[in-house]
Amino acid sequence: MLVLGCLLLKSVFGGDPAGSGSEIAGFDGGSVEFAIPFPGPYRPTFHADAISAVFTVLAAFVWFAVSIYTPGYMKHEERPESFDVWTMLTLTAVMGIFLAGDMLTMLLFFELMTIASYFWVIHRWDRKSVRSGYLYLFFSLAAGFLVTLGIVMTGEATGSLPAIGKSPVVPADPRLFSLGIVLFILGFGIKAGVVPLHIWLPHAHSAAPTPASALLSGLLIKVGAYGLIRVGGFVGWRRDAGIGAAWLGPVLTAAGICAMLAGVVSALLQSNAKRLLAYHSISQMGYIIFGLGIGLCLGTDGYTAVAGAVYHVINHALFKAALFLGVGIIYTRTQETNLYRLGGLWRRFPATAVLMLVAVLGITGAPGLNGYASKTLLHHAAGMAAETGSPWLVWAERLFVLTGVGTAASFAKLYYLIFIRKPGSDAKGSLSAENPAVTGNLSAARKSPGTPGADRALLWMQAAIGLLAAAMVIIGTSPEYFAEKVVIPAVYASGAGRSAAGLAVPVSLNHGGFSFWAAGDMISMVITLLAGVLVCFAGLKSGIFHWKPPVWLTEEGLGKIAAKGILLLMDEGAREYHVLADNAHESGSALRDKLYSIVKKFDRNRSGTVGRVTISGISADAALLFVILAFLIIWYIAVHPDFL
Repeated sequence: MLVLGCLLLKSVFGGDPAGSGSEIAGFDGGSVEFAIPFPGPYRPTFHADAISAVFTVLAAFVWFAVSIYTPGYMKHEERPESFDVWTMLTLTAVMGIFLAGDMLTMLLFFELMTIASYFWVIHRWDRKSVRSGYLYLFFSLAAGFLVTLGIVMTGEATGSLPAIGKSPVVPADPRLFSLGIVLFILGFGIKAGVVPLHIWLPHAHSAAPTPASALLSGLLIKVGAYGLIRVGGFVGWRRDAGIGAAWLGPVLTAAGICAMLAGVVSALLQSNAKRLLAYHSISQMGYIIFGLGIGLCLGTDGYTAVAGAVYHVINHALFKAALFLGVGIIYTRTQETNLYRLGGLWRRFPATAVLMLVAVLGITGAPGLNGYASKTLLHHAAGMAAETGSPWLVWAERLFVLTGVGTAASFAKLYYLIFIRKPGSDAKGSLSAENPAVTGNLSAARKSPGTPGADRALLWMQAAIGLLAAAMVIIGTSPEYFAEKVVIPAVYASGAGRSAAGLAVPVSLNHGGFSFWAAGDMISMVITLLAGVLVCFAGLKSGIFHWKPPVWLTEEGLGKIAAKGILLLMDEGAREYHVLADNAHESGSALRDKLYSIVKKFDRNRSGTVGRVTISGISADAALLFVILAFLIIWYIAVHPDFL
């Protein structure tokens, strides 16, 4: 951890190599590398550039905010010391991933992160937590296995261990390299929650304690996005670089659209606040993957899309962590996360209500907050892709806008049901049966002034959310400065925004008259928010948000169907194997008996006559073989006289 920290400090605060001092240190296009001189063939290497600095500084900031929040929350959980140990190990692993200089080093920290964060998920050791933990562990280990195979394939195709932060590779075997890229996409896609590889995510995020949920959603799934960004650097962010990866852009774009839509639809149907936020992690990661896909589809003109994706990585970490922490405050005071059993809590928690409103407006893209900046960039990139004339990219832009309406609707639902709705009011289709224990907790939360110790803990927890909210406001009110000084250098470090020759294309978000404060963008976002609010109240009044989809439409149902299909294929394969094995055994036995009967003749001594020569004392068959062998030797010598 000390080595990683020193590397990061040198990268961020090491100064401008050119000595100009005109750029923020660490975001001037330079990089820092470090290798641990281990004996043997493998030396762990670390690499820090602008994209590494963005992810590591973001991780440190969010982790700091969560560390302020954790002591107050963990008073309501058991074994806080164990939680702290696994938290520090997970932080070390995450920093190692973001600062790894080669894919093997990244893989080692990736596996450490899997094991350490697994103990977050099962922290409560109840049936739900253990089941969610096993699901999380299975998918995470599968992701690591796929990344391992990707390293093997790309390494074999290029002749060297895949390095991070270098120029695009030129594989000797494009087909094998393309297969390695597929494996990377699958492995990092699992960690990013890409549909249909997302099944683990809502279970793990809702089962873990709230500080862990905030970090899982705010940071750990960003490991998948970081891996995909580095994979984009391997292929040079070009549509067709002659390396067999021209399919990568369309695949990522389609995966992003599926994640956006599936996540937001599932979130609208949730009654549990933490599961709603977990499904929105899938949806918001869809925005990021969509941006990376559009960036690849547009080639050297795709830097706007990649910039939007990187910008949204930062923004999502801030507002999603704040939202989870806000829900955690409600849970510690009410012991309830069912939205339909809450309501009217703005009177008891006015500061929490204000801070969560900032986070809600941020994630929905309200102008003046951070989410607006990244979503505006992504929308412009989607428009550029649609202008290419491809029908499916035109539909991609439309679905992007539709997802924005769904996001606004689901968070209007979340905020209304927790803070604004009159307590005890019953929307159509809501849960009308009241749990007496829950009712008592809610009444105490609304009326009790609280103890001094509890109030101090609440203040610290609110301060953590306030720190994240302040960052959202700062970014949202100065999006151009943050984009030019932080995001664009990170985009260059990722390899995007470069020509086919690897030269940097002059990029500025102000190029071509672009402005975050264009009237059309602001009006479009306001219309999206208003449409989302209308959808929310229509859904609450009609009861459509309580619709239970058939099992085959849920991720659990699809997972069970897939598992049953795999088991059936395995059973059928086992039956076919046994049939083939039995037939092979019978045929082998018959052949063995035949050969045995033939060979056995050579063991019997009997007399025989070859021409006028009578042979006795040895097998006549063996003698015949000797004669044939001698004849063949004589024939070969006659045909090849130079042999002697």
